[in-house]
Amino acid sequence: MRTRPSGARGSLDGDEIVRLRKAIRAALEMGIARQGTTLRDYRDPEGRRGRMQDELKVYGRAGEPCPRCGAPIEKTRVAGRGTWYCPQCQELDPG
Repeated sequence: MRTRPSGARGSLDGDEIVRLRKAIRAALEMGIARQGTTLRDYRDPEGRRGRMQDELKVYGRAGEPCPRCGAPIEKTRVAGRGTWYCPQCQELDPG
């Protein structure tokens, strides 16, 4: 089950933890390969913009349709940071 970013810690089962770990690793490797994410002013040591922002599916897209299901993307705050998610694809964890 895909849970919202504010889901309770410890609510993932073993398979979900394995999938999450693989997804985090893949995202980090992709970010490194694309030299980071330039949202405002990030530049690498040579002054070039990163290219990872071209891979972002929901970041900064509140109100726009989810690329997977078409539901409007929502924004919330988690630990004081803006977080975007799809309320249709990322259901609340009933636990």
